Amino acid sequence: MAKLMQLEIVTPDKSLLKRDDVAYVYAETVVGPIGILPNHAPLIGTLAESPLKYRSEDNKEHYLFIDGGFVEISNNKVIILSAVAEMAENIDLARAEAAEARALGHIENPEPTIDLEIIGQNLKRAKGRIRTVKLARG
Repeated sequence: MAKLMQLEIVTPDKSLLKRDDVAYVYAETVVGPIGILPNHAPLIGTLAESPLKYRSEDNKEHYLFIDGGFVEISNNKVIILSAVAEMAENIDLARAEAAEARALGHIENPEPTIDLEIIGQNLKRAKGRIRTVKLARG
């Protein structure tokens, strides 16, 4: 029985992360959260805009923001494909909070030239980034 997994996080621009020492992954799919341990059953799922957490072999927890995408689990390998993925330590909390406030302002006072669907997506991203940073800071 394998005790560790490989985790790879890929965006269109780059391979953001590739580790072979991962003991646990937590992700949020569109149908609910999923905890992934070694020897997890094969799975392909759709990810929500949300934090992703993984625990490395040294028991340290790491956080990233995932802007939706897909997860594939097979043979102790977890692959995350997302248009945007950011390490928690690279997220500017003040900027994310300002984006959240802007989006809420547009929703509360809609203008005919503003696409509320796009504003809703921006709000989800801002909230996801804020959650990610707050989780990482404990």
